[in-house]
Amino acid sequence: MKTDFTSLITKHQEALAQAASARTKQWWESYLKGVIPFRGVGIPQNRELLAHWRTANEIDTWPVEQQFELSLAFFEQPFAEDKLAGILYIQNYLYDKLPWDAQLEKYDTVYQRKLIFDWNICDWFCVRVLGALVKKHGVECARAIAGWRDAGYLWQARSSLVPFVNLTAERDFRPFIEAAGIALIKREERFAKTAVGWILREIFKHDAPFVFSFIDTHLASFSKESLTNALKYCDPDTRKTYQQALSTR
Repeated sequence: MKTDFTSLITKHQEALAQAASARTKQWWESYLKGVIPFRGVGIPQNRELLAHWRTANEIDTWPVEQQFELSLAFFEQPFAEDKLAGILYIQNYLYDKLPWDAQLEKYDTVYQRKLIFDWNICDWFCVRVLGALVKKHGVECARAIAGWRDAGYLWQARSSLVPFVNLTAERDFRPFIEAAGIALIKREERFAKTAVGWILREIFKHDAPFVFSFIDTHLASFSKESLTNALKYCDPDTRKTYQQALSTR
């Protein structure tokens, strides 16, 4: 039977509500174009409140599995900061406490239930949790996450690539990055293609030939936005040449 964490979650939500800023709320909701409501609380505040809430309610004494269940319950909440609280809890207290494959099963359920549905929450989760998992556990974990590239749900597919943005110098992960990149650049959704542009921008710092080879092979599938980002650190003349080549296709 699933544990009811409503009262505990409500305590953290009340603390967030007290710390909220109308100006911060307005800025984030405008930036995210209204796709998800915000309370108006920054990440540092959320993290600090979460730490106090955890110790005040002795959650740190709970079995790891129960803490995971609680952290994932935050993803069910409608506000961005609530979902971010779940991410922060896993990042700071849990990601290294369970086998990576057991964790991925839990996260797969989050995507299947479509509890992540915007780029901000998706990317925070990817970089702070999934990226940390890959860094700790290596190739087998990377292979499994990259395997999400063919997921029908956009945000799970995007999550096959974004976890690697801070790991682009690691050559062992390059085959998984390439496979996920190929799958995503062929999709029509904007946020599939922008994930590819982002990862290629980071790879360019270490391996420009890889980036040029990828673009040469898949240029017709790029959007202007994703191509421009991929070539952010390229010299202006070469970037312009690629942009012109894309515009003529």
